[in-house]
Amino acid sequence: MPNILIPTDFSIPSHNAYRFGLHLAREMNLNVVLVHYYSGSIDPRSTLYIGGDGTIQGSYEERLRQFAYPSGDGTEYPLVEPPCGVELAFETGVSLTPAAAIVRRASKPDIAMVVMAPRSSRSILGKWLGSTATTVSEACERPVFIVPPHMRYRPFRRMVVANNHTTADPFPLWQLSELAGRYASKVDFVHVQDAKADGERRVIPWDLMEQLIDQDAGMNYPFEVATVKAGDLSQGLLDYADEIDADLIVIVNRMRSHWRALLKASLTQDLALRSKLPVLVLHAGNDKQEGSAVRAYRENEEA
Repeated sequence: MPNILIPTDFSIPSHNAYRFGLHLAREMNLNVVLVHYYSGSIDPRSTLYIGGDGTIQGSYEERLRQFAYPSGDGTEYPLVEPPCGVELAFETGVSLTPAAAIVRRASKPDIAMVVMAPRSSRSILGKWLGSTATTVSEACERPVFIVPPHMRYRPFRRMVVANNHTTADPFPLWQLSELAGRYASKVDFVHVQDAKADGERRVIPWDLMEQLIDQDAGMNYPFEVATVKAGDLSQGLLDYADEIDADLIVIVNRMRSHWRALLKASLTQDLALRSKLPVLVLHAGNDKQEGSAVRAYRENEEA
């Protein structure tokens, strides 16, 4: 059975993302792989934890189990009972760049999606969430859910999709259709127009609208198209989502290499740090070559 990959640095926000991921796994009939990457040496800034078989790897594996099944005794994690039918697996590994390790692991065929927190809590030393979540969401082929702290899972009845030409790529459009069909969602495709632009002309990516309106099958959900004016792209989307009481914000990115994603600030990063709603990042093909996920989609269409 496919899995949700949930990276953790043992922070409170990452535990919240883990709980969110468990609900998502139950809803989508998936299992969970909980993973932590470490540098391979003892960090003098953090508390030394020895458990399991006494090795560094064994200690982290034991800590993952305690993270997944907290007793509520002497920890800040709330009690968690994984849903019936959802199996947990624990993985650890050595990596100086957790984002690259997560992207590599997510590319394996047993992973269907990734769920992450946007940042760590301030009290965690040696934390690596934050820029890691943004980099993964830009460079990973799989759908990536970025879950803000304190966000509880709720069904995605209303989704706001950032409307641009990348959104019209066939593969993310198909993924969006699958998600909307599963949750019986209404989808709002929102284009944010510069508030300083003259005139009232609605600037809408017509490629996407033509696909939505003209295709014979696949769009089995109600949708609306909206243009809002705002001086800030992220704020325009967030304000619209708040106005309609949305449950999820969706953006579609062109895939970048790990290093380009690390260096380039983006709408994903801005939304991930400011949104009170989960942000789902879907991926279109790379400018130079299509991702394997896109190729699989096209092969399926031709079969």
